[in-house]
Amino acid sequence: MIILGIDPGTAATGWGAIKNVKRRNSKKVFELLQYGCIRTSPLLKMPNRLLLLRDELSEIIGKFKPDSIVVERLFFNTNTKTAISVGQARGVIMLLAAEHKVEFFEYTALQAKKVLSGYGRATKIEMQEVTAKYLGVEGKIRPDDAADALAMAIFHGKFLDANNIK
Repeated sequence: MIILGIDPGTAATGWGAIKNVKRRNSKKVFELLQYGCIRTSPLLKMPNRLLLLRDELSEIIGKFKPDSIVVERLFFNTNTKTAISVGQARGVIMLLAAEHKVEFFEYTALQAKKVLSGYGRATKIEMQEVTAKYLGVEGKIRPDDAADALAMAIFHGKFLDANNIK
């Protein structure tokens, strides 16, 4: 199963593709396929930024043909402008999932942190370290947006395993 994690944003959208692989001892592990970050210029008007995001993500979805697309369920209580901007990017991602007939899932950062690190209030650095460990990557995964996307993808794979969902 291929899982595409996406950390949405209009300035920077992190993404990471992993494969959920079953090993001999029946324990599933994750194989890192690729990750990156889509950046858009603040000089572009919002419709053009969203179009660029759509085009880049559509290419990534076409390349990896994921079974699932996973994003973080967002919680904003202070910055309305950021919430609207991220919401627009999330809308593009949901639309792409529907167009490509890929299942769309969302989870909270708290859920992912608790399962992956054992602590729901893990720091960004702790999450980067645990994400790299799950994927067998030396050092930190950069940029942060890609690391966040990969963490959500790993969480989704573990969630499916824990619930015996194939």
